[in-house]
Amino acid sequence: MIFIPILILLVSILIRLQKGMFAAFLLIVATKSLVDAFWNIKFGPISILAIQGILFPVMFFKLFKEKKYFPKSWRGLAACFFIALSLGVFWAFPTKPLGAFQILIININIFLGFFLIPILVNSKKRLKQLLIAIMICGIFPVLVSMFQFQTGVIFQQRATVGLTRYVGFYHDAFPVRFYGLMTIIAALLYNFVFKLNTLFSKLRIVLVSLGALFSVYLVFSKAAVGIIGLWIVLLLVFSKSRAKHLLAIVIGGAIVFLIFGDAFTASIEQLFSKEVGYQSGTVKDARYTLAGRGYIWQEHWHFWSTEQSVFFQWFGDGLNKPVHNEYLRVLMVNGIIGLIFLIVFLIRSIRNVFKIHKKIRIFAMMLLGMYFVDSIGLVPGVYYYYNILVWGIFGTLLLSPHLFIKKQDN
Repeated sequence: MIFIPILILLVSILIRLQKGMFAAFLLIVATKSLVDAFWNIKFGPISILAIQGILFPVMFFKLFKEKKYFPKSWRGLAACFFIALSLGVFWAFPTKPLGAFQILIININIFLGFFLIPILVNSKKRLKQLLIAIMICGIFPVLVSMFQFQTGVIFQQRATVGLTRYVGFYHDAFPVRFYGLMTIIAALLYNFVFKLNTLFSKLRIVLVSLGALFSVYLVFSKAAVGIIGLWIVLLLVFSKSRAKHLLAIVIGGAIVFLIFGDAFTASIEQLFSKEVGYQSGTVKDARYTLAGRGYIWQEHWHFWSTEQSVFFQWFGDGLNKPVHNEYLRVLMVNGIIGLIFLIVFLIRSIRNVFKIHKKIRIFAMMLLGMYFVDSIGLVPGVYYYYNILVWGIFGTLLLSPHLFIKKQDN
């Protein structure tokens, strides 16, 4: 099994040399969920995922030269985010050089992600191929989730509030959730941009979306429920096809209840039992909510505010810690200055949403909304591929709206 990710990496390099950057990127996108399943394979201290991360900027190095053709505002936004994530990394090199190097590579990949998709996806044909690759990527987690659900076989023992999480071969629920949500976004974009002429093509998109929703549900993630709930509100309030989306939501909900029955509502109630208990008064300590993250935040905040030196408070110590909150992570890793840069980046990103063509603005809202929800209880800044897709698609919506909009809609 170890040969599968190695083979994929070798083939991606070969395709990069023979067919070019876009073909190699499509292969990476389509197979990323499969490669990530081998997260525990290491060569010495370096994992197979870290090797892929190191190869990434090497394979797409030429794109760094192309960023000069982008608007100054977009280049500045990318630089602002890079500084927010990297300011304190250099202080960590003397004490933890390997860890600091890995963080720096992740951040270089994230910076590259602001230009990669906007450069490579320069036609509707390429946009279609990218969206298909994202949906293909989502198939593997769906199939594994279905297998576990039908057989009861659990590959990784993970649980939350008494619910077994079907995370497949991954370390935790995040990859299943992320690939599922990106599959849904890709399906929505595909359906919006391209005409589905046959019943088979329509059915294919519906099945892929339902499969992704199925796998996301089975990891029992509060963040996933929050994101999907936010997306539903955004689609019903801001979408130009409210009736169409409302019908799809009703049909999707009906299918979910047909499959899971009362177990669906019971699972959601159990998932949020601590939060509901706190609101009703049966749970007295708010730190028990959000899977006990309040205790984690309090512990790290106490360390930062009472034990960290003034220099590291302002500029960060460059050392990642399991804080389960992106803002607190940036504060600890990159200091007050880094957090200020992150806040400026997010404010500018919100402003950019309203510069995007009104026909496709809803998709930018969905991407940015997902990031905001994830940043509360997770640390999206340590996942370079997450940022490549989120900010890459966001940037393409902003800079190349003609790829998403039919001529008569302009």
